[in-house]
Amino acid sequence: MKKMEKGNKDLIFLGEIVNTQGRNGEVKLIPYLSLSSFVTGSQGDVVEEMKNVYLVDKVGQKKETQIISMREWKGFIIAKFACYDTISQAEQLKNCKVACRRLPLIMGAYYVRDLMGMEVFTPEKKGLRRLGKIVDIFETGANDIYVIKNGKKEILFPALKRLVKQIDMTSNRMVVELPEGL
Repeated sequence: MKKMEKGNKDLIFLGEIVNTQGRNGEVKLIPYLSLSSFVTGSQGDVVEEMKNVYLVDKVGQKKETQIISMREWKGFIIAKFACYDTISQAEQLKNCKVACRRLPLIMGAYYVRDLMGMEVFTPEKKGLRRLGKIVDIFETGANDIYVIKNGKKEILFPALKRLVKQIDMTSNRMVVELPEGL
């Protein structure tokens, strides 16, 4: 396995292998992405396009392999990787993380980790007012919620296209329109 550089922005971590599944080299994976986007790919079957992945161990060593199959099962992903055909081979993968290279996204889509720490502003008569930084993002089913923190104050902001006016990745800045009552 190759040593992985810390903070490698070229990789997206998909999940962590927690156990083996069956006797034919399959593993049970806790997904870091929503199950629907992980298995079917909300970005035009992203996972289907992404067959080459990296298995990254606890010390950051990585090994490239291919996904042979993947399916959802009771909140987990059951995956089979090339060259792992027995339960003893699959045992070696416990606690490894599965990562892939960043894939291009459609216009207006962003990786969650790129939004973390982003400064958020809202327009006012005298210019922009800083609301805080995005410290967490979680899914509700209908839309994501950005947790914006400024000191001890926290705002739960619905990530809706009509409310997010601008995302500037270069300046790490987002401009939003606050909904009524927020």
